[in-house]
Amino acid sequence: MILEAKSSMPNEACGLLSGSGSKCTRVWPMRNTEPTPFSFAIDEAEKERAVREMNEQNEAFIGLYHSHPNGLPVPSQDDIDHAPDVFYFIISVGGAEEGIRCYRIRGRQVMHLTIIVE
Repeated sequence: MILEAKSSMPNEACGLLSGSGSKCTRVWPMRNTEPTPFSFAIDEAEKERAVREMNEQNEAFIGLYHSHPNGLPVPSQDDIDHAPDVFYFIISVGGAEEGIRCYRIRGRQVMHLTIIVE
């Protein structure tokens, strides 16, 4: 995800994550249909195709990611207002702090989660 975020600079990168329960097993890069350094949009048809393929592979859509090209890996107000109820990863690249953070955003309540890499 970090390499994709860097290659999408100066615009935001985005994609989906699949797996089971709270374990992400696969990254699904998506095309940002509104490429800017400040926002992203995933094409619904592309997302639906990916989710169908996830289901065919006995995986579920469990997360979404996008990058903040020159910002911190924290949810913006737009992220909070529009986040789906899945694991929500934000990748920070190009700024003072590079890294990945994960959140659950429900009812505009933001909960930071610990990422465990196995």
